[in-house]
Amino acid sequence: MKLRGKLAIYLLIVIVSAVLLFVAPAVSGTSWTNMFGQLFAEYSEAVEAAQSENDDDDDEHDDDDEAASINMMVELDDDAEGYAGIETSQLAEYHYFAEIKAQAKVLAVTDLLALRSQYNQARAALNLAKVAELSSAKELARLTKLTQGTSSVAAKKVNYADADWREQQVKLQGAQFKLQDVKDQTRQQWGETIAKWIMTPNSKQFERLLSRQDSLLFVTLPIDHSLAAEVSFIRVSRNGDRDNARKAYFVAPAMSSDQLIQGETYYFRAATGKLRTGMRLDSWIPKDNELLTGVLIPDEAVVWYAGQAWVYVELEDGLYQRRSIRQGVDIAGGMFVDQEVAVGDSLVLSGSQMLLSEEFRWQIQDEDDD
Repeated sequence: MKLRGKLAIYLLIVIVSAVLLFVAPAVSGTSWTNMFGQLFAEYSEAVEAAQSENDDDDDEHDDDDEAASINMMVELDDDAEGYAGIETSQLAEYHYFAEIKAQAKVLAVTDLLALRSQYNQARAALNLAKVAELSSAKELARLTKLTQGTSSVAAKKVNYADADWREQQVKLQGAQFKLQDVKDQTRQQWGETIAKWIMTPNSKQFERLLSRQDSLLFVTLPIDHSLAAEVSFIRVSRNGDRDNARKAYFVAPAMSSDQLIQGETYYFRAATGKLRTGMRLDSWIPKDNELLTGVLIPDEAVVWYAGQAWVYVELEDGLYQRRSIRQGVDIAGGMFVDQEVAVGDSLVLSGSQMLLSEEFRWQIQDEDDD
């Protein structure tokens, strides 16, 4: 029964297909070629209609962008400009090296002094051991010579002298090991450059640290940054004041890391001035040697709205446009910007806050008119 049921279904499908293939064209008086052509034409029209709708949507988006640009404009007459105190300045080309901000700390020199003391003691002990070994060697040689010449020296004295010489040799070797240990410890802890300062008599760099003319800084970079090979100095400040930051000169890579930040670490030296041991400093480090070109936006030209920095540019007499500078970089004296504003633009230096208020007053009036 199940087999007969399936056969009946298959037979029905065949009959319906035959009707569609032969009866439908006969009834409509249209060939299959024309029917397929008509279907294809209808499909093409549908595709073109969809594309047209997309183009209309794109035009609407362009219109929205243009409307947004228009909404950020404001126009003032001469009287209003005078009341607002509008002042403008033409932007000039500005060059800037990109920087990263890092943390620095003023190190104590007590550890350096302790290592120098250990080094000097080990070196003095080695010199004493050399003198003692040389003296015992000479005594042994003298007694040995007397024994060979006159045989008036007891063999016991020669043996004692030989034993003493050998003992002094062992002490000399121990003093050499001790001095080498101090050298290795110093290099491991501070690196080759600072170790050389510590172990070189009358080192000028070390004396400047001891006299507090210079301070040694421990600089920790953010975890995802490295110090460019060509960087020879950075800027540091006690209170985040980039404008008055002083130079600090590269010394060497550090052998230890900061327990909290875990970034690359380096030693720099800076004139002490008001720096004190243990102070935490802000530092600004060049990213690379690439010179960027843009414009400098003075701090007084910036107006803040919706958590973003904006400036106004005068397009023509009395007509101003608000532009975003959110991609700008804080530098000494303002912000470095290489987008949205360009060299030659007439930047509003004063009166930006008044322009912002006037712009939104315009928008409210336009909404009321609508």
